[in-house]
Amino acid sequence: MKLEILIRHVAKTTRDMWDRGWAEANGGNVSLRLNEEQNAAVAKMHNKSEWIPLPVGAPSLKGERFVFTGTGRYLRNVELAPERNIGIIELNNAGDAYRILWGFESEGRPTSELAAHLLSHAAIKASTTNSAHAVIHTHAPSLIALTYTFANLSTAMLTTLLWRMHAECIVVFPRGVGFLPWMMAGSNELGQATAAALRNRTLVVWEQHGIVGTGRNLDEAFGRIYVAEKAAGIYLACAAAGGVKKVLTDNQLQAIADNFKCRWDQSLLTDWPD
Repeated sequence: MKLEILIRHVAKTTRDMWDRGWAEANGGNVSLRLNEEQNAAVAKMHNKSEWIPLPVGAPSLKGERFVFTGTGRYLRNVELAPERNIGIIELNNAGDAYRILWGFESEGRPTSELAAHLLSHAAIKASTTNSAHAVIHTHAPSLIALTYTFANLSTAMLTTLLWRMHAECIVVFPRGVGFLPWMMAGSNELGQATAAALRNRTLVVWEQHGIVGTGRNLDEAFGRIYVAEKAAGIYLACAAAGGVKKVLTDNQLQAIADNFKCRWDQSLLTDWPD
C-alpha cells in the first residue's frame, strides 16, 4: 500500500464524520494501528522528533506505528492539508514514548485523547487476537441525546434499546454497547475505563460526550458507530412522534442472529427503558 492511499482513506473517514455532524469544530479523533502492508509504506521514514513521553504506558504496543489525527485540528481539513492535520507516530521498545515520523506540521501533536486511544488499541489488540486496528471517537448527536434522555442509563439498557430499534444492530454489534458515566475528556481515568469496556464490547458511549467505535479497519469502526447512531435516531424520532409503540422482540432478535450466525450477548437484554 502506498502512503497516499493510506492518507486518502483516513481523510475519507474524517470527511464522512464531519459531513454527518459528528465532529463539530475540532471535535472527534481517529487512530489507526498500521498493519503489515501499511507498515511497509512507512518503513523508510526518518523520525521528525525526539522521543516524547506518553501519558500512559502501553507495553503491548511497543514498536507499533499509528496514524493519528492532531490535537486542535478540524477533521474537515484533513483532506485539504493532511500533513498538517494528521501524523504518523512510532512507539519505542518500552511502549512509554513516541516519536513523529510524518505529518503534524508544524509542531503539532496527536489528539488530546491519545491516552484513551492507546489504551483502547491495547485492549482490542488483545481481545481480537491482533485483528482490530481502528479506533474512532466522535460526537454522534443522537447517541449523546440518549444520555440526556434517561436518568439511569446503563450498558444493558442502552444495548437493549439499540438492538430493539433497528434490525442491523444485533448483526453489527452483537456484543452490545458499553456505557460509561461522565468522566473528564482526555483523562487517564476515562482512558482506562474505555479500555476495560472494550475488552468485551466494540462500541463504548461516553455519557454527555460521544462514542468510541473500534474495528478491523476504519470502515468497520465507522460502520458500527453509524448503525448505533441510526438506531438512536430512530428511537428519538419515534419518541417525538408520540412514543415507541412496538420494538423487535426477543424471538425476532434471535431469528436475526441465527440468520447471520451472530453469537450475541443475550445477558444484556433487560427491561425496556422508561
